Amino acid sequence: MTDDPFADLGETLEDTPDQQDESQSSQQSSNPATTSTTTKDYDGDHLEDRDPMTETAFSYEAALQRPFYARKETIENFDSWLNYELERDLNQRGYQNIVVREMTDALLRTVVEEDLVAEVAERFEQAREDAIQK
Repeated sequence: MTDDPFADLGETLEDTPDQQDESQSSQQSSNPATTSTTTKDYDGDHLEDRDPMTETAFSYEAALQRPFYARKETIENFDSWLNYELERDLNQRGYQNIVVREMTDALLRTVVEEDLVAEVAERFEQAREDAIQK
């Protein structure tokens, strides 16, 4: 038994949709009739034709799962935004097989690459001030 309360996070129910997406992705990429040749990806054994509109950017196994601690309302708002705004926008752009790990990865890269330190610090400060005023 481990002292890590998050040791079993990889075994949660949330893994099931991503794993299903991976099996669908594997089936699509193994059938040349359903996969368009747009980019090449080396997987260690051979080159495989991949379609960025249907294939995920990286596998479930390549993802690092980390816990986030936030208030219930913040998480609910984030989940709604992720599922109803971002996923809808990606779908309208023609993307299929959209998985949470890719959207989360894009979000985290945006925060870092756009250097949103000042904006995040302002939200942090505002939350502290709001807590004191209550």
